[in-house]
Amino acid sequence: MNEKSLSIAKFVLMGLSGITLGVYLDVAFSRVAYPFAVEWVEANVFLQVVRVLEGKSLYVPPSWEFVPTIYPPFYYYVAAIFARATNQVMFAMRLVSLLASMWTFVMIYVLCRLRKITRELSIGAVGLYAASYAATGYWFDVGRVDSLFIALTLTGYVLAIIRTKRESIVGTLAGFVFFLAFATKQSALAAIPFALLYILLERRWMKALWLGISAGISCGLFFVSMNILSKGWFALYTSSIPSAHPVSWEMVIHNFWTLYIFPKFPWLLIIIILALCLLLSKQDKNTFFNYVIFIFTFFLPLAIMSVASMAKQWGYINGLIPIAAALSVLGAEAYQQITAPFATPPGSPRRWAFKSFYTAASIAASIMMLMQFNNLRYDFRTQIPSQASLEAGYRILDILRNSQGPVYIPAAPYLLYMVHQPTHFQMSSLGDISLAVQYDPRLKQVAEGYTSKISEYISSHSIRTAILPNSKRREKVFNSENGYRCESLIADHPPLITVTGATSYLDQICFLDDEQDHSTD
Repeated sequence: MNEKSLSIAKFVLMGLSGITLGVYLDVAFSRVAYPFAVEWVEANVFLQVVRVLEGKSLYVPPSWEFVPTIYPPFYYYVAAIFARATNQVMFAMRLVSLLASMWTFVMIYVLCRLRKITRELSIGAVGLYAASYAATGYWFDVGRVDSLFIALTLTGYVLAIIRTKRESIVGTLAGFVFFLAFATKQSALAAIPFALLYILLERRWMKALWLGISAGISCGLFFVSMNILSKGWFALYTSSIPSAHPVSWEMVIHNFWTLYIFPKFPWLLIIIILALCLLLSKQDKNTFFNYVIFIFTFFLPLAIMSVASMAKQWGYINGLIPIAAALSVLGAEAYQQITAPFATPPGSPRRWAFKSFYTAASIAASIMMLMQFNNLRYDFRTQIPSQASLEAGYRILDILRNSQGPVYIPAAPYLLYMVHQPTHFQMSSLGDISLAVQYDPRLKQVAEGYTSKISEYISSHSIRTAILPNSKRREKVFNSENGYRCESLIADHPPLITVTGATSYLDQICFLDDEQDHSTD
């Protein structure tokens, strides 16, 4: 592949990267200020941020009023800062994720440059990651922890890899950034030993020492202090409950790769394998081992994060975000290795054969890069909330203003906050506890009493109005036999529906009929 053809190929890749970035940002800016949840667990994150704004503890016993999530608190505090400044909680949540995703693009570019990848291909790596927006669940700008977590994790890697004259200071900073990633999402902890190994293999002893000390002390003090302040509830929510959730080993061994990675990123994987084979054939041992070490210390931990997320029950494809980031960087470096100028000693009898082979490999890699972009294409219009859904949301707010309380909205209690009514727990957090207690008897002893009180309250006829989701779980409580009169919310009106993740919409409204006797024995 001659220099002119390669320049054209790189120009096309940069153009595709610009398009994928532009499409993502168009979607993100279109819905950043949308006042209602675009993904149903955003409703729960909303409550965590409100809790911070109110100055209340996050990690408390489960109750009707509030049940914490299973994640550490850093994202919620960052979002609360923006919420206090803007007075808009949902907007603040998405703004944090949007800014974090943009920072992730910068960190992918910087990582590529640190790996001595050209500017053009570094931009190509950013474009590949942006193109994975749909493959990772349209999650980059959703008001949840994932974008901030991956942005901090990649920043930690940049600080770990970069060479400076002040290795101890930068190593300390890298460890602290890894701690912030861990304080956002627990799985970031997996990156720390691998980043340390990368530095140790380069014999940068002082940087490794200070990174390890910084990360170890920060993570340790944080976990212990949070646990003491919460009287043990922090460890229960962020460690014991997630650990008790069942793991699908079929997902770990088979389905993760055959259903998600190979179908979504086939050409990047082939390019990476081809690059390794060509480096071996060139007998370029230094470059080969350098690339293999980077795969082991960068790709492997991010892949572990993705597998661990996807293998848990209720895991979703947003778990692919770390491995998508890793593949974008590794793919760009592999493409550069394949298309690097080929040189053989003058007069070599096999010079023509080798040159033809590497030229063919370069052409094939360029075609595969284009095919990878094509494989990740998506219809962005499906991710922009409709005007009808917006109007449906405002209609439900009007209903809530005139509803008799207490009001129960298990999937979307944040709507109560929007009309200045008392909020309650969101069903996803209660579901995490209910699942965990099925598999861990110790958790059952601790948490079942609290969750039973919640269930008793729901069944006690104290709730006068219930707005229920399309899930049918609560129909055994809110029905005519228990004195509730239910009406469809969507028979004559469009639904308030989520566009990202599992589809959720508010399906019916139930009123307690005061004319019936609801006394119980």
